[in-house]
Amino acid sequence: MSEVLVIKYARVNNDNSTTADEYQRLIETGLKLLSGESNKADAIRRYIPQGRVGMKVNCLTRNFNSTPVAMADGLTRLLTAAGFDENNLIVWDRTDRELKLAGYTLNASSFGPKCLGTDTVGFGYSSQFYSSGNVNSLVSRILTDAIDANINLPILKDHSIAGLSASLKNMFGAINNPNKYHGNNCSPFAAEISNLAPIKSKHRLSIIDAMKVQYNGGPGYDSRYIANYNGLIFSADPVAADTIGLEIIEHLRRRHNLPSLEQAGRPVKYLKAAEELGLGVADRIRIDLKTYSINGGESTETELF
Repeated sequence: MSEVLVIKYARVNNDNSTTADEYQRLIETGLKLLSGESNKADAIRRYIPQGRVGMKVNCLTRNFNSTPVAMADGLTRLLTAAGFDENNLIVWDRTDRELKLAGYTLNASSFGPKCLGTDTVGFGYSSQFYSSGNVNSLVSRILTDAIDANINLPILKDHSIAGLSASLKNMFGAINNPNKYHGNNCSPFAAEISNLAPIKSKHRLSIIDAMKVQYNGGPGYDSRYIANYNGLIFSADPVAADTIGLEIIEHLRRRHNLPSLEQAGRPVKYLKAAEELGLGVADRIRIDLKTYSINGGESTETELF
């Protein structure tokens, strides 16, 4: 069994203006519930005992529906409060330009939390290729050399080819040649990319932002298909996390009278491929899902929808 936890934020308004303080509280609560630890430092160290920590964001859609700066800031504050050296924390993505357009402030200095793209001077891609199945790629040196553990912070959204963009699809942003791996609904490529040695070995946790979910028209931004789900998905298993994310996407598509992703010609094939590679659990029966609603400091069990 793999454990997945969903936190739904019972906000008074519905404008999705979640602050860094709110994200920090939501993530702390989620990690405590997922880990079973009552202390925030113990909850974090259940997944990341020590060392240099990366936070892989997704900045494809600029500041429209990329991983919110407030989310990365909230997690950074939580890690710092748990005793991690803030200069050993790196928020990262493919390029400096994408990060800046999504609202992030770059920092490659020796002071404060870092924020940088793979194209930052002194980083770039690995000198050696890593292979898994059909995939043969260079991997970001942020991942191979600069961090000991990685937290995946994707946005939950529809994808015009893969069907689903979440944890596994986010790691296309860690390799030099993602354009090569979009055939057959990105399967088995999305699985094989996450099976590359540096990506697989350094993955510790997925926290999928499902506050605003784009259930159609992705991966670019389309405001016509945005729903306020107001949730975060937590799991150490990226495949199980994505499986629950897919369930949310399909629910929103039904609610808005859209065909399923399979009926639309975009079946999400790569989750089964990922399970076959041993990356996690795609079989819904073998996923232990717990869903909570949080309002202020109170959390109560609730339904996924």
